[in-house]
Amino acid sequence: MSKAIGAFVQKAKSLSSPASKFTPGAVEGNRILPSRNKDAEFQCRIDAGRYDPTTKKLNVNLQINSQAKSPALRDWARKHSTDDKLATEAFNTDAADKTAEFNRVLASLEAQAKSKLG
Repeated sequence: MSKAIGAFVQKAKSLSSPASKFTPGAVEGNRILPSRNKDAEFQCRIDAGRYDPTTKKLNVNLQINSQAKSPALRDWARKHSTDDKLATEAFNTDAADKTAEFNRVLASLEAQAKSKLG
């Protein structure tokens, strides 16, 4: 289970400037990464949540793609739905070091997801 989440994190980090996709302009409910044509490869996705202009934080949600191949991810998605949030975190869009903030958010999402999956 945690192997699939770990693989997602590594692939997300290898994308070209992934932190730049986390902006105040991200539309709530829309996908931030990866692109749809990589659903099967990544097995999970990060969607935008609500942006708070006061704190300059964008809530993000880790969700399982319907094309996930991992038995653990598919089982969890069957029990909960692919629209259910596996993990949530707030991305500080005002952070000076966006890459460090991206890595912090990914680490938090990974820990939450591994905890839920067991």
